[in-house]
Amino acid sequence: MIDQVLWQKIKKGEDKAFEILFREHFKALSIYALRYTQDIDVAQDLTQEVYLKLFEQRENLEIHTSLKSFLYTSVRHRCMDYLRAQKVRSEHSEKVLREEKNRDVDDSDWIAQSELQEKIYEAVHQLPEKSRNIFRLSRFEGKKNQEIADELGISKRTVETQISNALKRLKRILSDYLTTIVVLASLFS
Repeated sequence: MIDQVLWQKIKKGEDKAFEILFREHFKALSIYALRYTQDIDVAQDLTQEVYLKLFEQRENLEIHTSLKSFLYTSVRHRCMDYLRAQKVRSEHSEKVLREEKNRDVDDSDWIAQSELQEKIYEAVHQLPEKSRNIFRLSRFEGKKNQEIADELGISKRTVETQISNALKRLKRILSDYLTTIVVLASLFS
């Protein structure tokens, strides 16, 4: 009952109620997140992100369990997202190191690759905000379409459409650059 009253006050934007919720659970939630992250700073950051998201979505969010249960579940999900993203980054780093070991490193290859990555990031930055956000969650953080849909409160089909549109737009934006690279590569081979 106390949870429901506190939640109603938070939904109305009462800062004091949110502060009470934060102080009551933050430390325990951070320790809970530490079980997953093994890093107290990361655990605290992820816990703060959960509180921030809760605060930002408070007006439209319906909680059907206790606030405490909701917070623990949210922290666990955020930790899982973080660990998946770390795994993707780690696998990418390992791939780069393996590739470097398995070939003679030609600086011009690395320069071209770096330039291409820069162009890709610039092209992604040109996408509309919604598409850019969905594309980054999918391609850079390795999240599945349903996970993105759940996180953003949109349909899986909307996620798929946004990713498809983003890929088409990136292809258009990068086509001139890629054509130039292919032509130059054929001239110097």
